[in-house]
Amino acid sequence: MVDRDVLSARLSALAGYLAELRPFATLRREEYVREPALHHLAERYLHLACECVLDIAQHLISDQGYRQSDNYKDTIEVLEEEGLLDASLAERLKRWMGFRNVLVHLYLEIDHGKSYAAIREDLGDLEEFAAAMTRFLRS
Repeated sequence: MVDRDVLSARLSALAGYLAELRPFATLRREEYVREPALHHLAERYLHLACECVLDIAQHLISDQGYRQSDNYKDTIEVLEEEGLLDASLAERLKRWMGFRNVLVHLYLEIDHGKSYAAIREDLGDLEEFAAAMTRFLRS
């Protein structure tokens, strides 16, 4: 049985992180890349948003008795296999999981231009994930 309170809390946190990230998209790329106070904060919000995705996915896998995943990208594949995500969104989320690993483990090598591009162009992937999980909760 899915703990709806746990999932709702994670979805709420994800929505909050996405709301915090949107203003960064209005900055000029040069300003974002140049100012550590800007890109470091935004990249932390990106990391936290990715963690929400993983927490939600792993919680569903555990509670629903789905096969256990081998790694973070595989966690997304499990949700696709179970019909909770379509193939297109799953592929985009797997890229996010790769980006999460950069944010966490390769933080000295982050290309701030890429994080800026992710904020400007790809936050919709995380919003789409949240929408899919909200639909699951309502079913």
